[in-house]
This record gives sequence, C-alpha cells and structure tokens, in this order.
Amino acid sequence: MQVIPIPCLVDNYAYIINDNISKAVAVVDPSEASPVIDFLKKQNLKLDYILNTHHHYDHIGGNIELKKLYNAKVIGFAGDKNRIPGIDIALEDNVKWTFGKSSVKILHIPGHTLGHICFFF
Repeated sequence: MQVIPIPCLVDNYAYIINDNISKAVAVVDPSEASPVIDFLKKQNLKLDYILNTHHHYDHIGGNIELKKLYNAKVIGFAGDKNRIPGIDIALEDNVKWTFGKSSVKILHIPGHTLGHICFFF
C-alpha cells in the first residue's frame, strides 16, 4: 500500500492511498479537486473512495467534483452525515470497514471537531 501526500490550497494536504494488490484507490480529506485529479491522471489511477476525517471545508472542498468525475463513494462519520457533502457511507465509532485487502477500524476522536474520526489501517 502506498500513501502519497498531495499539496492542496496554500498549506494543506490530501493523501492518496493506493492498494497495489487490489487496485483500490482513495483520497483522504481533499480540500480541492484539481491537484488530486492531476495526480490521478498522471498515475493513470481511478478514484474509488473519498475519506473524510471531519467536515471542515479544507478537508471536504473537493468531495462533490471528485465524486461526480470518478463515481467515488464518500465516507465519513455518521454523526457528520449532514455536514459532509455527498456522503454515501456513514460509519460509526469502532466499526470495521474494508478498503481493498485492508481492514480499517474507524475511531471517533472528537477534539478538533465533535465528529472527527480516524481511519486506522
């Protein structure tokens, strides 16, 4: 599995997660779509999932454009389902979700926001 940081905005990052075995591809917290799209095109990758750790704009700003372009599923915390645009899969604390060949545990870690989660691979 590869994790590649993608610079976004002036001082932020999104992260591409590429499971080389299953070919599943996700982006974590895309604040904007264009840098993510540029990277995916250069690498000839298709986006399957958009993972949001919380609802702030600098983490969800690219959701809708990426979802439309790639038909990707948006994933986030169930408690933030009304604040994360385009959410398809709303996960609860302590559940397991499968990404490619990996089991991912969802951890609700309120602090930065009340609905902040961690994707523990």
